[in-house]
Amino acid sequence: MNVFEKYNLELKTILDRSHFVTDIESFQILAQFLDLWNRSKDIKEDLLPELNAVVNGEMEFYDIGADVVGLAYIESNATKLIGSNVGYSDLELPTSDFKELIIQWLSILEKEGR
Repeated sequence: MNVFEKYNLELKTILDRSHFVTDIESFQILAQFLDLWNRSKDIKEDLLPELNAVVNGEMEFYDIGADVVGLAYIESNATKLIGSNVGYSDLELPTSDFKELIIQWLSILEKEGR
């Protein structure tokens, strides 16, 4: 099972751009978080370096927002998506899964030239 299937994330193409959707309420915040991080440049410059710093033990934690969806509170073992202003439930997942989701999403965005 790949990491997208694990979190019931389905890739849909809307107006020639990929977006994640899910019919599982508890994963809505994850789908929307990824959807708002939709530029490869932003992921490579702002999200991935800090995520790697936490995973590599250089930082204890890092938090980074995604507009009204809330923020990702990243620790070495777990990442919490919290504080949605639009009613999504909070979600905790292994940071290794979160990193894999980000890397695979980055690959998709780069293929689309985004």
